[in-house]
Amino acid sequence: MMYKHILVAVDDSHTSGRALDEAISLARLHNAVLEIAHAVDESMLQSFSNHGVTLIDHGKMQDALLDGGRNTLKEAVEKARAAGVEPRERFMAAEDLHAADQIASAVEKSGADLLIVGSHGRRGFRRLLLGSVAENLVRKVNISVLIVRGEH
Repeated sequence: MMYKHILVAVDDSHTSGRALDEAISLARLHNAVLEIAHAVDESMLQSFSNHGVTLIDHGKMQDALLDGGRNTLKEAVEKARAAGVEPRERFMAAEDLHAADQIASAVEKSGADLLIVGSHGRRGFRRLLLGSVAENLVRKVNISVLIVRGEH
């Protein structure tokens, strides 16, 4: 199978860095378009609001969340460029869509034929609590998904 357009979803985790490395390698191997995407799930701010954080703090926290996301994407793009790949970038943020939904939508819009995502390998209660973006994406997209696992 030759891939023409690879979309990799990144966050600021070690596992995500490994997924990016894999995406860069495959993009070079297949001479494919590499698209690097980052999704900010602003609904996380809602839980802070529900715990007594004032509105002024809410704006600052939202800015920090968005700035952090933009920096994560920028660093990933720089890493790809350093490896000789000129990627496309896709930054997404939504208050009403979780990260997995934003990434699934990006896959559909981009025309990608391979999605690469890192999995944090959580077990038990933490997995139940947080859910798995990677597992969610496998159910939501209709293209091949490569899940890169962290070192155990």
